[in-house]
Amino acid sequence: MKLRIKMPDLSANEAEIKITQWLVEPGQHIKRGDPLLEVETDKAVMDVEAIATGVLIETCAAAGENVTVGQIIAVLEVPEIA
Repeated sequence: MKLRIKMPDLSANEAEIKITQWLVEPGQHIKRGDPLLEVETDKAVMDVEAIATGVLIETCAAAGENVTVGQIIAVLEVPEIA
């Protein structure tokens, strides 16, 4: 099952957040809580963590790009839950 990851609301003052770097590449297995990417807000540089365990199959925004809160930034392939 594909799970779309959206940019979380990390700053009360900014509608856009800059992606500084991806910490994983498509095809890599990740666990919930693992850092996925590093972002920069008006106040800090911080990691965005995986919200589920699975395989990163696609990044939807590049390093250096500004994204809006709620924008899809990545897609994970996660196991189906029966």
